[in-house]
Amino acid sequence: MPHKITALFACVLFCAALFSCSSKINQKERKIRGAGMEARKQLLLLEEKKSAALDQYIKTLSQRERLAQLFVINLEGSKEFSFVEWLEEDGQKKPLIPGGYIFFSFNIADDPKIIASFTDSVRAFAKDNSCAEPFLCLDAEGGYVNRLRYVAGPLPENEWVAKNLSVKEAFLLYSLNAIQLRALGFDLNLAPVVETQNSTNQKFLDGRSFGDAALVKKYASCSIDAYKQNKVSCALKHFPGNNSVDPHFALPILTYTKEELEKDVLEPFSFLAKEKPAAILMSHALVQVEGEDLKKIPASLSPYWIKGLLRGRLSFKGLVFSDDIFMAALEKNGYPSERAVKSAILSGVDCILMSEKRFINEWTCVKKLYDSDLDFRAAADEAIKRVFSFKLDAGILAYDFESQKILLPKGRPSVQERMERFYGAKKLNEEALKKYGQK
Repeated sequence: MPHKITALFACVLFCAALFSCSSKINQKERKIRGAGMEARKQLLLLEEKKSAALDQYIKTLSQRERLAQLFVINLEGSKEFSFVEWLEEDGQKKPLIPGGYIFFSFNIADDPKIIASFTDSVRAFAKDNSCAEPFLCLDAEGGYVNRLRYVAGPLPENEWVAKNLSVKEAFLLYSLNAIQLRALGFDLNLAPVVETQNSTNQKFLDGRSFGDAALVKKYASCSIDAYKQNKVSCALKHFPGNNSVDPHFALPILTYTKEELEKDVLEPFSFLAKEKPAAILMSHALVQVEGEDLKKIPASLSPYWIKGLLRGRLSFKGLVFSDDIFMAALEKNGYPSERAVKSAILSGVDCILMSEKRFINEWTCVKKLYDSDLDFRAAADEAIKRVFSFKLDAGILAYDFESQKILLPKGRPSVQERMERFYGAKKLNEEALKKYGQK
């Protein structure tokens, strides 16, 4: 009997100790959860302050500058910024600078130092003329769609990457490419292509896709993360897909079953939208879904695809780009630039991409609509806010914690410093791919 009492007493002591230990653990967990909740509360408060500061900043801008944010256009030259358009404002000529510039191959000099000086000259012009600084972007997907292929280190096409590199090796490749882009002065890469490859689009994509949905999710996620960590933003493309018809020359027409739409489009894009890429670029394809009564509108101008699925179902908060509105897919199918601009903004597009170097006609169209159509004005104001939010995230603008105002950031590193980073990354890039026979 005494042994039983002793054992019972020991059991009670053990349970008491266990309860005490458990209580301490619970208290510690509550403290950790409480600290986490407080951190989230402070983060939300900061975001609210930044949003309010951004609203105030936008109010200080002229209508000329605000509406210009809706456009991303091409630019003249490859060595020094040469401005081409002016508007009469308050009796003075003012420059019409878009929200962003896209660089094509003919804008890329063969000397990295000249490219870096060129991008600096764009920013210097905006600063000297007290204009909102544009973001600078280009296509550096890899393979033959790479504006820097004769300047930067080797960047193979997506299909090659998925077949030959591990995720870790791909992360290194994209990180080194991002460092080179950043050193040259670019803020945004219109890449990667995240369409899943199949028999209907293989001819058009031609190596630009990572492959099936599983490969797309794995390698695109790695790409987004690599660029983001090295201060270059990504624009995923093309939502909701293409077939083998090149939209530069004709209108692609696609039909998905509901199962194909879910598996090959919505599931990969939904997965990658959670990675918070800066932008998603729309395709011009006319996409039909079996069993759905959809209006015959190209996806880049469609409320169903942009507001309904991309913004709604996928909860995407970043920028939405149209593809180039001067492609034949739109121009030759009832959407001249003025109509395309109106449809794009009303459908939820933030950045109207143009291969042209002048956009005063399209800007004038937007102004007329903005002044006369309340629905268009509301849509345009939302888009303008998103463009400036991107610029804040990208470091083109800065939030000052003390004054709680939006300011211009401090100057970028010198061209010489950036060239040291460029050539250092390029060398590592070349060495990393040398064993694969890539030059």
